[in-house]
Parts: sequence; structure tokens; C-alpha cells
Amino acid sequence: MDERTAAILEQLAKGRLPAIPPDVEYAEQLSRLTGYLDAIRGFALALGNGDLSKSIERCGVGPVAGSLKTLHASLKHLTWQTKQISVGDFSQRVDFMGEFASAFNSMVEGLDESRTELEEAYYQLNDHMMELQRMSAELKESEERFRLIAESVSDVIWTLDASMGRFTYVSPSIAALRGYTVEEAISETFSQALTPESYVYVRDILMQKLAQYRESGDMECFSERIEVEQKCKDGRIIPVEVVISAITTADGQIKEFVGISRDITERKREEEKLKYSSTHDAMTGLYNRAFFDAELGRIAHGPLFPVSFIVADLDGLKRVNDTIGHNEGDQLIRGASDVLKMAFRGSDIVARTGGDEFLIILSMTDAELADKSIERIRKYQEQYNLNSGNLPVSISLGAATAHSAEEIDPAIKEADKRMYEDKVSRKQQRIG
Repeated sequence: MDERTAAILEQLAKGRLPAIPPDVEYAEQLSRLTGYLDAIRGFALALGNGDLSKSIERCGVGPVAGSLKTLHASLKHLTWQTKQISVGDFSQRVDFMGEFASAFNSMVEGLDESRTELEEAYYQLNDHMMELQRMSAELKESEERFRLIAESVSDVIWTLDASMGRFTYVSPSIAALRGYTVEEAISETFSQALTPESYVYVRDILMQKLAQYRESGDMECFSERIEVEQKCKDGRIIPVEVVISAITTADGQIKEFVGISRDITERKREEEKLKYSSTHDAMTGLYNRAFFDAELGRIAHGPLFPVSFIVADLDGLKRVNDTIGHNEGDQLIRGASDVLKMAFRGSDIVARTGGDEFLIILSMTDAELADKSIERIRKYQEQYNLNSGNLPVSISLGAATAHSAEEIDPAIKEADKRMYEDKVSRKQQRIG
């Protein structure tokens, strides 16, 4: 073998493809060999670059060409499998290429599991969407129902922000309650909607309820029925009963307060009437026996001594009832009460304690002032009788003074005794 042939073979052994001179020994065979190796190298580079469009037919046969053909076919099949996977066919598996096959198959299995999870998530999301649509429809229906109720009832329904500063909703019935439009009422602050005393009262209650809620987490603590005073557009102050509760967010924070307000003016009037009738005599308008006894208990524990008592007894009531009639007898009782009303201040306690008996409590009054009070009664009795026609009033009187709680009962008994003495004395004077 000549030196040039040996050099060419050396270059081929190092992976180089030298040019083959035509005059070198074995030039034809060497040219075919370099051509074959060049085709193998080009095809291998194409495979390495992912170009599966190259043909290997010109490479001929042989183990190397056969292996590359097999690899080329496998890669084309793998490409097809990848495309199948991309359209959702996760049944594809690779059973060649060793570790790559294991990694590829694991990836496909992971994608298949992910698709299953995504499908389940999709179905769950679809179920949730349907549930949300149902809840939204129910909420809309509930809001419409609430609106109809709020606009129909006479009570005022309102919501207040969590800071207790501004109203967030006021029902139209505010116009009947306070004379304001909804827009005017919402523009008010919470403090402006109440009298100053009522605002402080309600604010303090809500602060207490907030503290209780933060400690216990029990929403029931907000259920409170309270009475306040509110200002009307025309300047009137009206009594209002308010029921206050609260609305919370999902995490338990107070979102806003909700309340229902009701005008209780008529109820208050009735309560005052009941209170008045329970403490006053229906015929005369004077205090009754129950109030008198309660007042004695209050005086006994108070600093109003000395306290004087006057017992007054209407003369001749039985005779008038028996001879003229009960209507005239009632007129006589009212006449005696008129005399006593004229003789005493509004702060003095004048009570009708029996059919013809009256008791007067004079706080911070000693015996001398009590005697002057009796003189004043006589004076107004004379004035009354000048205009009473044929039915004059005659009252027997007696007074006594207590300087301590222990002396109250004895003083009343003493005043009663002196009243009877006065009755007997004046009767004797009329006979004489």
C-alpha cells in the first residue's frame, strides 16, 4: 500500500472525509467509502436536528445504515404518537429507546392523570356554576321579596354601616314616620337621625353588644328592643321603638347593622293614661290611695323632713247622697277637690284616699306652715262657696307634723284625730 493511500485511511480513521485523488491506489473503492460515510453523516446530522424528511435510501445497506433507518422509523412513529397525544389520545406508549421510553411513558401517564383531574375539576366547576346560578336566582327572588316587604310595611327598615356613621338603606316608610324622603334620610348621619341623648344611648348599647359578640361569637346578643326619640322633618320629637340586629361577613366580621323602627306615640299615650289612672282618682283627678302610700315610702327614706300631713274630710256627703242623689254627691266631692287644688302647689301631694276623705303631704313644712295651709283651705272654700249655688262645700281639717320616718304614722293619726275634733267643734257651733 502506497503512502498516499495509507494517509487517506488515517484521515478516515480519525473521522475526516478527505478528497480522493483519482490516481491513488484503490481510488474507486475509497471514493465509494467516503461517499457512503458522507451520506451516513448527513443523515445522522438531519436526525440530530429533528429533520425526519431526509431519505436514507442512498446510504445503501449495512448495519449502520440499517440502524439509522430503524431510528428514523422510530422517530417518525414517535412524532405520530406525540401528535396523537396532542389531540387527547393518552393511550400511546413507547416500548423502545430505553430510558427515554420510560420518561416518555411517565409523562403521558402524568398527562392522562392531569386530564382526568381537569375533567373532574371541570365537572365540579360546572356544578358550582349551576349552583351559583341557582343561588343567584334565589338571591334575586329574596331581594325582590325583601323590597316588596320593606316597601309595604309601615315600620321603617334600615341598615347602618359597621362604623355606625351612615345609613346604607332606608325603606320608603320613613316618609310616614319622620316626614323625610328616602334620599334625605340616607344623607343623614346616624347621630343626626336621633336626639343627642338617644344617640349616645344607642351607641353605647351597640358598643356593648359588639364587645359581647367578639367575646362569645353569639349573634343573639344583638337582638335588642330599645326605645329612643327621633327628630321629624317638621321639628317634632317622636318616641320610636327600635329592634337592632347585625349582619356578618363570611369570616365573622360585622358588615352592617340592620334595624326596624316603629312609631310608638299612641302606645306611649296609652301607657301614660294607664299610669295616670293607676295613680289618680278618676272622679277628681287627685292622686289616689295607692300613690299616697307609695309616696309615704319614698318620703320615709328621703331628706324632706319635717313633713306635715293634713287630713280633710268632706262634711255631709252621706246626707246629700241620701236626700238629693249621688250625682249631687259626686258634684260635692269634685267641689272639695277643686278647693284643695286651689290651695296647694303642684309639687304638694293631694290625694283622695276614701269616699269623702282627702290626705295632703307637705314636704319641708313645719307645724306653723301647716296651720297656714289650713287657713288657706278655708279661704278658698269660702271663695268656692260664693259661686257654688245651693251646694256649698264644707271640709273638716286636721294637721300634724313628723320630723322623722318613725313619726309618720303617729302624725297621720294625730292629724286624723284633730280633723274629727274640728268636725265636732264646727258642728256644735252650727247647733249653738
